[in-house]
Amino acid sequence: MFLNRKLFFGLLVFTSSAFSQENEQVKDSLKVNKLDEVIITATRTVRQLSSIPMPVTLVSKKQIEKSGSVRLKDILLEQTGITLVKDVGSSEGVQLQGIAADYTLILIDGVPVVGRTAGNIDLNRITVNNIKQIEIVKGPSSSLYGSEAMGGVINIITEKPNRDQLKGKYHLYTRGGAKNELDINGDIVYREGEFGVIAGVNLNSSKGFDLTPLTASKTVYPHQNYTLNAQVLYDVSEKLKLDFSQRYYNQNQYINSVTNNQIDWNANVKLNHFLTDKWDINYTFYATRFKTESTLNNVTTLFNRSLFRPEIRSKYIVGNSGTIIAGVGGNFDELDRSSINGAKQYKAWYGFAQYDFNPINGVNVIVGARYEGSNSYQSAFSPKLSASYQLNDMITLKGSAGFGFKVPDFRQLFFDFRNVSNGYIVLGTNTIHNLFQGVAGVSLIEKQLKPETSIGYNIGFQFNLNNDLKINVNAFRNDIKDLIDTFDTGISALTVGLPKGTRTFSYRNINKVFTQGIEVDVNYKINRNFQFFTGYQFLDTGNKEELNRIKEGVFYRDENGVSQQLNASSYFGLVNRSKHMLNAKLFYENFEHNFSMNIRGVYRSKYAPFDTNGNLLIDDFDNFVVANTQINTAVTKEFLGFMNLQVGVDNLFNSTGIENKELFNYTDSNGNVIPNESYLQLGRTYYGRIQFNF
Repeated sequence: MFLNRKLFFGLLVFTSSAFSQENEQVKDSLKVNKLDEVIITATRTVRQLSSIPMPVTLVSKKQIEKSGSVRLKDILLEQTGITLVKDVGSSEGVQLQGIAADYTLILIDGVPVVGRTAGNIDLNRITVNNIKQIEIVKGPSSSLYGSEAMGGVINIITEKPNRDQLKGKYHLYTRGGAKNELDINGDIVYREGEFGVIAGVNLNSSKGFDLTPLTASKTVYPHQNYTLNAQVLYDVSEKLKLDFSQRYYNQNQYINSVTNNQIDWNANVKLNHFLTDKWDINYTFYATRFKTESTLNNVTTLFNRSLFRPEIRSKYIVGNSGTIIAGVGGNFDELDRSSINGAKQYKAWYGFAQYDFNPINGVNVIVGARYEGSNSYQSAFSPKLSASYQLNDMITLKGSAGFGFKVPDFRQLFFDFRNVSNGYIVLGTNTIHNLFQGVAGVSLIEKQLKPETSIGYNIGFQFNLNNDLKINVNAFRNDIKDLIDTFDTGISALTVGLPKGTRTFSYRNINKVFTQGIEVDVNYKINRNFQFFTGYQFLDTGNKEELNRIKEGVFYRDENGVSQQLNASSYFGLVNRSKHMLNAKLFYENFEHNFSMNIRGVYRSKYAPFDTNGNLLIDDFDNFVVANTQINTAVTKEFLGFMNLQVGVDNLFNSTGIENKELFNYTDSNGNVIPNESYLQLGRTYYGRIQFNF
């Protein structure tokens, strides 16, 4: 690995001469904190967090740093209503309100992160070191952000420089115990007059770890990666401001005799034109590419996804009580993948508009809609309505209803995956029509899949007592239809020139599913030194077609092997969904001696990863991954006014999920019983971080 602990002392010496140069202003900390609680993702305009009429979570930079988080997944794991779920490639994606990770849009400064190889964005690709805050909007957000935002949006807001400012930081982070990891980061922020620069570098490496040492493969293989980011700000005039940013990520990984290389690159150019005090226009040109290459015996498997997005957005302030935003744009999307014949392209165009206004004192209403068309899928229209009513100084009622959509992805349209030796092939809907046109049964398959659509409702209230106690309660319901599903086409293998018995799979719109539940978030400032956070989610999910099957008669085998008819009350819901999730965090800060400490816990109740009793649905008689609680803690101490030392322990009580080891075993080709490591957890880890601020 290019990173090792011998670097520690050299880098320590290098940074010991750090200095600072910044215009300092003495400000009331309470007022600064209150002003900082603004959010832009929910409405694409700057709004105070407490005034947003929809479920939104803001994770501050301070909370990220005090928690000892290094990658994006570390901090998201501790947020209410968020579950991290693995895909077949072991990448962990974000499940919001029980909606799968495919339907959650990940943004960095308002532009999308691409690279879903199997449905999930790998959250370990994103470092948290230059993040100002993370904004999480739950529920359908397609009216502003289009496809992939059907379940919600996570927007990572990076740091921006203040006027006449020079500051920077360097940190070294090392983790031991069940995981060996080293993370080195350096950032600098500079602004003088009309010109500003932000630049950073992050180096990360790990020796990997293995939860099942008796098997040939490792859970996580050794890797090394680096991230470079740079941003240039220039005020051409008082009315014209230019913002150029770029990010580059590169990872190398070696798995036995396979070499993997991954590149994630993006560039964004924004030009803000302030025509008047009330009217401005934003021009954005965004390009990104995600590429992976895996090489074995000189044979390379490729995944190469690129996106170019131009967009023009305008904002106009109407009088003293309303704001209109409207925009148009296009997506030019391309994928070149080994399992797809030739590079495939999407071309889409869209327009959106939103009116945010206060019809009467204490009432805020936001109404918006988006229309999107394409050359590869049917058009989609997504309206949304949100409103809040402030009953008094303590209680505010909130509600929203919105439509979401997700377009078919390249895989569902153009896939050409052949595993004839195991008796099956998988073809996208366009591919099957191109290859087998005129074959009986193909004409019944829709060549153009419908976008998956949803309607989501959120209703709740916010209780605020003297800024010391804040309680948010939100009930939600999401109904999804035209869910894209894999199915056996029934096409005769001999008719299409395949070996006898080979099954041909493709995709279709079929399922209707729902998720519903309630979320509670509490933020209690006990006193000047202590602050307590807790959150709870109850989740109920289901497939409406599976419920109809139960009414018609579905059976399961009991512990004695006897078939029994399943009752509706024994139906559990969708795979990978837990009914109960809880988090709690206690932060302590000692201002006199400049140190802080915290303890944080996350609980997830049981869930079923797949059907294990053969009736093709999840019920109380399937095998479940057992409930799990993880406790993390960290202590931070400031020295000399510019140096922070942090030590911490994740998974304090070494909860490894060993109870699941025997539940999901499988048998390999040699007849050996192999434990499934997907449901085991990393054990106790220790880490230390030293950070210099200049």
